[in-house]
Amino acid sequence: MKKIPLPPARPERMLHALRKAAVLCICMLGAVGCATPGNSDQKLATALDQDLKDYLTSRSSAEHISTLSLTVSFGGGAPDINVSTGTSQYGGGVAVTPANVFQTGSNTKAFTAVAILQLEAAGLLTIEDPVGKWLPQYPQYANVTIKQLLNMTSGIPSYTSNAAQQERMATEPMSEITPENLIDCVLSEPVQTPGAAFDYSNTNYILAQLIVDKVSPSHSYQTDINNIISKNNLKDTFYEPYFYPSSVTSRLVSGYYVNDDDRNDPLYALYGHDTSGYSLGWAQAAGGMISTPEDLTRWVRDLYEGDVLPPKQLQELESLVSTKTGQPISSTSQSDSTGFGLGVFQITDPNVGLFWGYQGSTIGYRATYEYFPSNGMIICIFTNSQTSNAQNQIIAQLFPKVYATLKSAGRIHD
Repeated sequence: MKKIPLPPARPERMLHALRKAAVLCICMLGAVGCATPGNSDQKLATALDQDLKDYLTSRSSAEHISTLSLTVSFGGGAPDINVSTGTSQYGGGVAVTPANVFQTGSNTKAFTAVAILQLEAAGLLTIEDPVGKWLPQYPQYANVTIKQLLNMTSGIPSYTSNAAQQERMATEPMSEITPENLIDCVLSEPVQTPGAAFDYSNTNYILAQLIVDKVSPSHSYQTDINNIISKNNLKDTFYEPYFYPSSVTSRLVSGYYVNDDDRNDPLYALYGHDTSGYSLGWAQAAGGMISTPEDLTRWVRDLYEGDVLPPKQLQELESLVSTKTGQPISSTSQSDSTGFGLGVFQITDPNVGLFWGYQGSTIGYRATYEYFPSNGMIICIFTNSQTSNAQNQIIAQLFPKVYATLKSAGRIHD
């Protein structure tokens, strides 16, 4: 199985969407869990645990990671398998279990899209509304539609590629920066023709956040997101705009920024730092959530198979544009392999077929899932660094190994 082309983990371009798609001696402690496991489930869990341990042994130094956490969900009533290995800090800490939480990065975007689509289902807006209807304070974006924000065809530049914002992230990591501050970073930059091309921009989702604030009866994006979390029984998923309470951070593993793709990038000043205590004000609706692989897996299944959205809005969430052309496509294919919906990617890979997925990244974490609609299987892996594109091998190496283990165990059929 070759590398699956999910987005590269680079926070200053925060998943710039598929355009680029000596071992440390630490104690590799592991934890394995699956609900009411049979012998075959326990044997598979042990094999998956070994996959994580092998990867951590070979890649800990190169990726500056101390832990990996995995959930595999089969659907149809079969028990999930939850496996974790390693420690909470690079070079030390305590053993990580499946209950430890990680920052999930741009996996937050699906929650933001759902918040908008639920407002549409309630008759309070439509995704064809122009931004100017709800946010007249931004005349530059007046003719961009909400749908174009959510499917990354707005033409609005991303604040995470703005040098001034990168400098602020590096020098003021505890800043409670507002959504308006983030948008201000790019107000003077030109807007490309809306709908003409796919261009991954975190600014889109900050504007969507402000629309939720304006339109929702709660007038609070945070309230609406936490209502979504509660209604979907996500007990280990959390959203705060800046800092999390100790009840959450006590379970948060350390995360490290080790991206040396561009040593002139202001963020390089954070190289090697534990970023787990920094403000997530720079991410918010574009990537500020915290969760576990098990909870994200539960959310993914509910999103695609459950009643999170009415049928019309789910169809809109899954409506794709090609990341090559920016134009609508009914589905991805071998010739046009990557599409973006409203906060979600669809990929067709020659080795595993069609799946929905995302690799979320912050300045210390990576969180990746793949959902296969053909059989209902979900694979979700989290780790605790944000590294260079070349060193980011979770998708290229670990996902194929996990997939092969599942196939060898008879859980995947051609």
